[in-house]
Amino acid sequence: MEEGENNAHLDVENANTNNKSIDPYASRKALIYACFIFIGLVNNLGYVLIITSAQQFASKLNNETLIAFYPLALILFNSISRFINSKYCITISYFKRILGLSIYFCFGYLFLFTVLTIIDYSKDFDQKLSFFLSLIPAIIMGTGQSFGEATFLGYIRTFPEDYVSGWSSGTGFAGVFGASLSLIFKIINEQFELKNLYLIISPVTIIFFFAFYITFRIKTNIDNKNKIENETENNITNISQEIKGDIPDRPSDLMKDNSNVATDVSDNKKMSIENFPIVFKYGKRYIINLFVVYFLEYTVCSGLCERANNFGYIDSEGTFFGKAQYETFLLCYQIGVVISRSSLFLVKYLKYIEFLNIFQLSNFVLWFILAMNYITLNQWICFFSLILLGLCGGAVYVGCFYFILNDNKIPSVYKELCLNICTIFVDCGVLLSSITCVVLDNTIMKEKKK
Repeated sequence: MEEGENNAHLDVENANTNNKSIDPYASRKALIYACFIFIGLVNNLGYVLIITSAQQFASKLNNETLIAFYPLALILFNSISRFINSKYCITISYFKRILGLSIYFCFGYLFLFTVLTIIDYSKDFDQKLSFFLSLIPAIIMGTGQSFGEATFLGYIRTFPEDYVSGWSSGTGFAGVFGASLSLIFKIINEQFELKNLYLIISPVTIIFFFAFYITFRIKTNIDNKNKIENETENNITNISQEIKGDIPDRPSDLMKDNSNVATDVSDNKKMSIENFPIVFKYGKRYIINLFVVYFLEYTVCSGLCERANNFGYIDSEGTFFGKAQYETFLLCYQIGVVISRSSLFLVKYLKYIEFLNIFQLSNFVLWFILAMNYITLNQWICFFSLILLGLCGGAVYVGCFYFILNDNKIPSVYKELCLNICTIFVDCGVLLSSITCVVLDNTIMKEKKK
């Protein structure tokens, strides 16, 4: 009997493997991909806009040293947001979670517009209070982005593994789109107020929810149809076996087809003291690589390259680049991110993602030396370096999440929790980079600011 059960288990694994190779949503794949791209873009857009607007926020308060606090506010409570998701929300339906997230994002945009308007029209408004109020939208966008990332990665888990590339491409486009908006408006009019942009963008959060709903309905309808077809086929097979007297010697529930369970989250394992070490053991390689790559790239793009902008390394006064060097730096970085996050067809064949972190470390060392020693580099070398920074970070991101979704050693009940823990460590890497930038600003780089 034990041998029969083992064979049944192998049959189930083979069946699941075959189910993975067949895409039941192939007929609607283009639409689902487009929705995932849009969802990823909107989910990360507010986060990107806060980063690219940090200089304007600080200048409104007449204190450039406050710039580093905005990336810090974006990330400070993100791990708490992800923990809440993995502990208390992981068994709540995706529909309810994403509806709440859409409302949360819309509130964040409108609140930011309101705060900046108050600061503009109330010249006597307390500066410290203004500063803390302007940090609240950053916290909203940061926690919303992290909650949305953890939720959508769990949702995409219910699709074939390569669908994650649609989401990752969208998150990459968010960087380019957000940085481009800030850059274009600043080039056109250096006095442009980004608060108006936040008001215009706020309704996009409604489309964000409907994009998810489209994929949800497509998936539910196709899964229900396939489930009915499979049940009918199984009934016919069982009747045929009974007539022939060929009754299987294993329990029928072992052969239950899990591919047709659309978005059931009831079996997901929650964050706990017992489950954390189990999941960490399964995913430690991905967790560590994501932590390292995000610490290195965010220390550069949110900290060291901003110092390069202040130092005036690039001799391009009066040129397109000279008007908005920092925004141009961020745009180059985001170009690298969107290229690599859209290159799953190549990244999935990369056997050792650790090599990407070696390149990332080299970039980090280069920009740290620039920030400390006033070394002037050609602008195109800087641009290439930042594109490479984004390429490495984006490739590790999409690669790690694809490998997790495709890793048969991780039980399905632990997969969403594993994805959540990975994103928590991503936040820890970004948080450590923000703290590092604040410390550098107030210690060894304090005298190097203009």
